[in-house]
Amino acid sequence: MAELFASLGKLSIGFLCILGPVVLRIAFLRARDQREAALSTRVLQELNSPNFRGLFSVKVKRRSIGADTVIVDLWGCSCEQIWDLMERLSARLPAHVRVEVNGISGCRLSSTWTLTVGKGPAVAYCSG
Repeated sequence: MAELFASLGKLSIGFLCILGPVVLRIAFLRARDQREAALSTRVLQELNSPNFRGLFSVKVKRRSIGADTVIVDLWGCSCEQIWDLMERLSARLPAHVRVEVNGISGCRLSSTWTLTVGKGPAVAYCSG
């Protein structure tokens, strides 16, 4: 009888060693997808206005190490609209998220506005 319990114990430890990493990986991927969906939802709530409908695309880059990045591409918006959107997104998103807004300003020159949101002061720059 003791040999049976010892064999069952070895068998359960073997299954745990085989299936443990798979279950851990699935749980990690599920948590990552939920965080990505939460970021997308927050950004899309800010972009759900008549001024931006049909004029944007959103991409969320999740990283296991380092800051997450949300990239918003805007078409046909003025510099004031881009800056207003960046301010609203910086207030709504968590501190570890980097927001990048790419847009075509009113003068039809391609410009990239980047706002880094963190615990320190926000840094913004425009390259054209």
